[in-house]
Amino acid sequence: MKPKIFIPEPIADAGMELLAAECDCVAPWQTGAEVDRADLYAADAAIVRLFKVQKEDFPKAKNLKVIAKHGVGLDNIDCQAASDFGVTVVYTPTANANAVAEHTIALMLALVRKIAPASKALTSGRFAQRGRFLGIELAGKTLGIIGLGRVGSSVAVIAAQGLKMNVIGYDPYQADDSFARPVRQVRSLESLIRQADVISLHVALTSETENMINDRTLAWAKPDCVIVNTSRGAVIDEAALVQALVEERLAGAALDVFTNEPLPADHPLISAPNTLLTPHISSSTLESLDRMSIQAAQGILDVLHGVKPKFIANPEVRS
Repeated sequence: MKPKIFIPEPIADAGMELLAAECDCVAPWQTGAEVDRADLYAADAAIVRLFKVQKEDFPKAKNLKVIAKHGVGLDNIDCQAASDFGVTVVYTPTANANAVAEHTIALMLALVRKIAPASKALTSGRFAQRGRFLGIELAGKTLGIIGLGRVGSSVAVIAAQGLKMNVIGYDPYQADDSFARPVRQVRSLESLIRQADVISLHVALTSETENMINDRTLAWAKPDCVIVNTSRGAVIDEAALVQALVEERLAGAALDVFTNEPLPADHPLISAPNTLLTPHISSSTLESLDRMSIQAAQGILDVLHGVKPKFIANPEVRS
């Protein structure tokens, strides 16, 4: 009997084809059927994007051997519970770094050049209002990057070499001499925020990073500073961010991720001034989705074949 793979959200054909040769893929989105959690409980493996696999799911999922995260952030999977029940969690940390970095730069440029409101004005017949959309140039400005992993490092290269920005970075887990990239590392979050004209967040959601941008840390920012977040929504205290924008203590925010997704239609961010919001699409390119689907599928197959996967989120389960 072929192993059963539960795939509750769409993935690219490349990954599906890799699995189809030797697995029975349960993918309700292919037929428009409702997602049934019972399919997770009957599966040998699962590939998830935003679908949550929580502690209470594992005792019911008797056959589950591996969960593949189609992406990087693991906050929708209880990795400790997975380890407790002997389930390997694999992920795709290299697949979407370029896509997320490019989206970060796109948000940054669109925000400071007021692309979205200018486009809306034009298509609404308000061409004469073009004088309202005075932007700034990023060349010579200071970009502060919080988190110097794959994405943060890529953003640094594009910003420094392509946009001629001065780039500083804060990452307590990266040694100053650990990489040769155009970044001057600073010793504290406060130092970075006080110097930055643009702040870009590239951190995992942990107990250390949750609400790291809050009333206290926003008070360090210059009033003409803008914030870009393509990491995880909950690293920002959204109420504090809205208040800073309303009170003009911050010049703008471009966000691709939110504490609760989908973002509620009545959320205060929707009406906050000088915001640019996208629906968690930073990794959504044809190339990135292909790479993520292939890496996730290969991780599944490796575990099922008894081979050590390349990217394991809970290595203790295989010790």
